[in-house]
Order: sequence, then structure tokens, then C-alpha cells
Amino acid sequence: MFVIVFRYRAPLESIDALRDAHYANPHGVFATGLARLAGPLEPRTGGLVIAEGDRSAVESALASDPFITAGVATAEILQFNPTWPPKDPPSTPATSVAPAAAAISPYGLHPRPSN
Repeated sequence: MFVIVFRYRAPLESIDALRDAHYANPHGVFATGLARLAGPLEPRTGGLVIAEGDRSAVESALASDPFITAGVATAEILQFNPTWPPKDPPSTPATSVAPAAAAISPYGLHPRPSN
């Protein structure tokens, strides 16, 4: 799987003018079925696509994207190996941490120390 990060290089008016063409591009990630999830970043400085398929197909789709061909955005392709949710969940439920007893850090969910 791939994470595609678009970074806008032009004013939003230029991006918005190409948005329909970006989604409708017959050779792009949407029309070819590569995209699984997509949406703008907040704040609106770019966009993100989760794609599944062959790297060469993703690269080819991006090469024809109107955002890229018009030079209003760049795209970075990051390949990753999904491990969550597990393909084969354990037969016994894992112990979970109750929300009130957990803290979220930039590194994930960690139990809070007890007092």
C-alpha cells in the first residue's frame, strides 16, 4: 500500500480550478481504482491518498495527474506494509486499556501511571 502526499505549490484558486480534473483524470488514482481513501490536509496545504496496487501503476497515475502536470502540486509516494488491523486476529481477545486510564502520545496509546 502507499500513502501519497500532495503538497500544494500554488494558491488554492489554482488548486480548486483543477480539482474536478484531478478526480476525473481517466488515468489517475481514482479512475484506475488505486485510491482507497483520499482527502485534503488540514490546514489545506495539500492532500493525502491511501492507494493500493503496483508502485509502477501509482507512479504512472500520478504522472498524469492534473495537479502534477500543471505544476501546482508535488506528490510524495510512501510505501508501507499495513499491520493493523491484523489479518489474522488472535483467537482470544487482547487486554485493552480503558480510555480513562490511557493517554495518547505522538507514539500511540500508552497506559497512564497509577497514583
